[in-house]
Amino acid sequence: MTTSQACVAAALTTRLIAVSVVVNSCGGGEAIAPAPDQSLSSIGGVLFTSGRNGNVDIYRMAIDGSALTRQTSNPAIDQSADWSSDGFRIAFMSNLSGHYAVFVMNTSGRGLTQLTTTTADDGFPRWSPDGSRILFTSNRDFTFELYVMGADGTNPTRLTRNSGNNTGGAWSPDGSRIAFVSTRDGSPEIYVMRADGTDPVRLTNSTANAAIHGDRLTWSPDGSRIAFHAYVGGNADIYVINADGTNPTRLTNDPARDRFPTWSPDGRQIAFTSDRDGDDEIYLMNVDGTGQMRLTNSPGLDVLDSWRR
Repeated sequence: MTTSQACVAAALTTRLIAVSVVVNSCGGGEAIAPAPDQSLSSIGGVLFTSGRNGNVDIYRMAIDGSALTRQTSNPAIDQSADWSSDGFRIAFMSNLSGHYAVFVMNTSGRGLTQLTTTTADDGFPRWSPDGSRILFTSNRDFTFELYVMGADGTNPTRLTRNSGNNTGGAWSPDGSRIAFVSTRDGSPEIYVMRADGTDPVRLTNSTANAAIHGDRLTWSPDGSRIAFHAYVGGNADIYVINADGTNPTRLTNDPARDRFPTWSPDGRQIAFTSDRDGDDEIYLMNVDGTGQMRLTNSPGLDVLDSWRR
């Protein structure tokens, strides 16, 4: 494994290490009611990972910070949640079985089902726009690669095949393309391929002091742009590029770490995670980087996962 590949592999565990620290450093938080048995198709808002209650679980809230609801409650680390397009199901990764695997549950928190059962680490699931498939990252073949499976866990299929790590997979809004980060050419760069894994095209050419993070890419709702975070000179900030790789634009410029961007469903705003106030909290800004404001304020880590209408 090259140095840059090792860095990407280490980056994939950043959130895992961070949330493990939260479990040990946070006391009990506020009492939060379990999720009611209802569909999120009429609720919407954001899903996020938090250690606010002494354990790392999945939560949801309205985008203004109200209607806070705890989605999972178990001794394991649950994180990286994503809503199905119909709002009835949530996919996420958990080490509930002793290693990281992909799980799904109803929005009520009931109906928990483990979809991947290998002894490898499987995670970072993303629903296809039509809800029929789930994209995920796995090291079951010794390097981190992108796979896709049916929404019920059947027919797992490997999409990427090369000596580098391939991570951060994100469906385009129409489901025809997948953006991802790969070290196949040495440094971590953003690529786009067809949904079947063919015709990969490199979009970025990072400088020597820059490293694109391989955990989270997010498309704008109209499919014209991709948001991501990158470490430049050791500092993490949010960037956007056009879907063809042109016009890279830096949106945040703060000494803190600004990471894990997610577009709003209407395309007008981007939510992200930042530790600029001492610990990881969720923030919101306009798509041009203006109007930055904090949405959460808890003693534990809050990491944004998914946003739907």
